[in-house]
Amino acid sequence: MKKITIFVLLPSFANGGAEKVTLSLIQSLDNDIFNYFLVMQNTAGPLKANISKNKIIDLKSLRFRNSLYKLVKKIFEKKPKVIFSTFPHMTIILLLIKKLFFLDFIIIAREPNMPSISLANAPYSYIFQKLYKITMPAVDGVIVSSSAMEKEIISKGIDKKKVLIIANPINLIKIRYTKNIYRQKGKGIRIVFVGRLVYQKGIDRLLPLLKYIPNIHLTIIGEGKEKEHLLSIIEEENIHTKVKFLGLLSNPYPYIAGADYFILPSRWEGFPNVVLESLALGTPVIAMKELSSLKDLKINILNKSINLFEEERDVRNYLLNITPRNDFNKPILRPSLLENYNTPFSYSKKVTDFISKINNEK
Repeated sequence: MKKITIFVLLPSFANGGAEKVTLSLIQSLDNDIFNYFLVMQNTAGPLKANISKNKIIDLKSLRFRNSLYKLVKKIFEKKPKVIFSTFPHMTIILLLIKKLFFLDFIIIAREPNMPSISLANAPYSYIFQKLYKITMPAVDGVIVSSSAMEKEIISKGIDKKKVLIIANPINLIKIRYTKNIYRQKGKGIRIVFVGRLVYQKGIDRLLPLLKYIPNIHLTIIGEGKEKEHLLSIIEEENIHTKVKFLGLLSNPYPYIAGADYFILPSRWEGFPNVVLESLALGTPVIAMKELSSLKDLKINILNKSINLFEEERDVRNYLLNITPRNDFNKPILRPSLLENYNTPFSYSKKVTDFISKINNEK
């Protein structure tokens, strides 16, 4: 059987959930079925991937729009049968390129976020929202990570038959291979956040709550353009002793494992990988009901390993009434709280079956 040439598009090796899922997919693809190329806007970023250099096409551009000529040139050169895109702005441009040049390739889009909210908060939001509405119904297939995202995608005019829910993959063995567990010293509740320090993540609405809660400490792992704003809130609220920034860490798992709770006050998300990682490490999660994708984890909501709240004051009241874990003096790795999940290989198999189905129907 002739191999299917597939381009997998990625902006960079940035330390984000979408990048992690995409790289996990590539490294688990069946090489007997696919001849893959990782097509990158640039190769900057901290993520490491076990991918051969001759499989990476580096467009060497700071902005995606500046790489379009090189991208089109590579499409004509390699003639991919499938292009897999995991960011809406890239998917929209691909759909326009396909139509403009009368090209015959399959476009599979993986949606990393709830499109209505993420596009509304993106640069040139008005233009991209209009283009999304016009172009996306022509996509060949869409992979979403939750039933809430599926519902929204269908509401955008995309045929339900083109949409498939595949929950994000997680490497349980790798994540739980955590030798040392780190916990902030002292009495009281210890919570941790891991992610980019941007408006989307909502750390700015969490920090003011801490002044009302005695003996609490928040560890923040990550970097981003909102850091100076967050520092100003800490100064204004006089909560210096309750917050510690650790910056960007290649391995945040020991800190998640040592905390009482992982907290995610995001204003929107697709399906946050870090929630799966926290549950895998036995650390329960506090988040906002705005993250509607988490409602798919019904067992975790029922057993209170995921706690969803409507408003900030509800989070404050919850934090006031919980107690530290029993082993807070010398924490150990707790049992995993995950019930059903995709491994990298099962995720890849589901994506492969979806692509094969679309390819056979063409």
